[in-house]
Amino acid sequence: MGRSKSDSEGHVASQNGHPPFLLEALVDFVDDAMAAEITPAHVDAMMRVLCEAGVQRVNWGYYGDGHGSYFVPVGLNSGWDNYEKTLRALGNPLRVAVEAAHRCGMELYAYFKPYETGPGLSLPEGSPEARAFGRLRQQGGWLTWLDRFVVDHPELRIRHRPDDSIGDLADVPICALKLTKRDDAPTRVRREHLQIWSSQYNYRYQPCDVGFDVREAVEPSEKDVRDINGDLVTRQGDPVRTLTLSGFQLTDSYLLVTTDFSSGSADFENTGTELLAALDAEGRAIPGVFATGGGVWERNSVDFRNWGLLFDMGFGQSIVRLDEPNGSGRDGLIAFTRGRNEFLPGALCETEPQVQAYWLSCLDEIMDAGVDGVDFRVENHGTHTDYYEEYGFNDVIFEECAHRGSVDSAMIAQVRGDAYTHFLRQARGMVASRGRRMRINLNIDWFRPDPPPVRRLAYPANINYDWQQWVDEGLLDEGILRLYQLPFDAVFDDGVAGEMITRCQEKGIPLTVNRYINPDYPAEFERVRQDGRFSGFILYETARFLQFEADGGCRLDNDAVAEVCRRMKRDQA
Repeated sequence: MGRSKSDSEGHVASQNGHPPFLLEALVDFVDDAMAAEITPAHVDAMMRVLCEAGVQRVNWGYYGDGHGSYFVPVGLNSGWDNYEKTLRALGNPLRVAVEAAHRCGMELYAYFKPYETGPGLSLPEGSPEARAFGRLRQQGGWLTWLDRFVVDHPELRIRHRPDDSIGDLADVPICALKLTKRDDAPTRVRREHLQIWSSQYNYRYQPCDVGFDVREAVEPSEKDVRDINGDLVTRQGDPVRTLTLSGFQLTDSYLLVTTDFSSGSADFENTGTELLAALDAEGRAIPGVFATGGGVWERNSVDFRNWGLLFDMGFGQSIVRLDEPNGSGRDGLIAFTRGRNEFLPGALCETEPQVQAYWLSCLDEIMDAGVDGVDFRVENHGTHTDYYEEYGFNDVIFEECAHRGSVDSAMIAQVRGDAYTHFLRQARGMVASRGRRMRINLNIDWFRPDPPPVRRLAYPANINYDWQQWVDEGLLDEGILRLYQLPFDAVFDDGVAGEMITRCQEKGIPLTVNRYINPDYPAEFERVRQDGRFSGFILYETARFLQFEADGGCRLDNDAVAEVCRRMKRDQA
């Protein structure tokens, strides 16, 4: 296949007994293809540009390529149309990429995110887009961009914990809406500034034609409240100011509160999950999920007046200012709907035997494409929720916990972690039997006792990922140090990172650093290269530094990346 830089086993040949330092590039191909319709000529041009820039290995994202990819919502926007045309032009993008990389003498590894089988793209329930592209129902709307296996087996996703109170309060009228400020400081919000909106289908909300009273009070906070970064917003017991709207019985599926301010300094703020509570006639809080006007997907379409909102998206602990202007339809609001999602959007449960079998079939597809190796990454977009701690309670998990003699949170996390390790063992055997290499992402952010809270939406909760066991058992030929929220210095001075490095060194496992593009890229690259403990540096990602051209060409278009490549080429020469 023309892999001049690789030996017969498909991994980079050593120089003087030591692996060479490799410059790698990561291709999250969906991002590339959403920006432009990509042809085989473009893929060839991409690989030539990367090779000429000094890249020796390409990491390519797998999105069900071997079985037709995920369902694509063609017509939702131009990006999805580009992606669909790209899939038609390439057939199996991974296979096309492998062949193009090999023609240039580069290796190509596929990175595989088992939990990514449904990235949580949601559309408001009543929207025309949901009717056209909806696949699975969730609170607020319909999921659309999903793997075929998930659509056929939704019950195998990661399940919400059993909670009888949700069912008991599912249909009761809402008799009060309680707004809670982060502190007890006076607020400019008065009765005349408040509006209640409703919708039956989370689409084009209308003002509620109901009168209501407002009671203002100061009371102690019932709990500690933290924002999405883990910073303390309100301490339990500290005084907070509340506004309770009452004097109605509302049965609409979706309710929303705004103010009518168009200027001035907003003062009524809290996290999105704590700003509003819907109460029944007895003052009990009705379980539900919230929307703040933000969104991971289709965020430019969000508009409660003309479209809809996206609920339970994982950013509910972000700060919301209720008395900001709401003319955009996505600011200065808080919305509520009853109930919790029964499952996470698209993430399959690792403890289900059918899921493990399916993941292994995907691994077969990946290797059938001719890759030189496979990266495994826990991080994903299919676990998004504001209530991460409430998921990971499938029946198969409870059954195994009972078999082991204890059904508590520690045992649940252990059972699930053991199941994922079992999957990796099976994967290791399959990869090795086909003469390929296996890499595992060691997440400095998440594989630690104190993970950054902002990253929780990207990982399943209530699971113990035993990365130490993976290393000790030799389940990986290479490792990748990956971080997002922690500062870059953590690669060199963080205790967890240090343990990862030491443990891999003891087992002779090379480690590569995966780093997001930023203005300090050249200096960070040099620091990694000169450290002496690392085998490579991954440019993350091509959508940030490559531009595709109408004639089938491709060019590098990022000064920081270009400088890294110049330094790598200089050393190679």
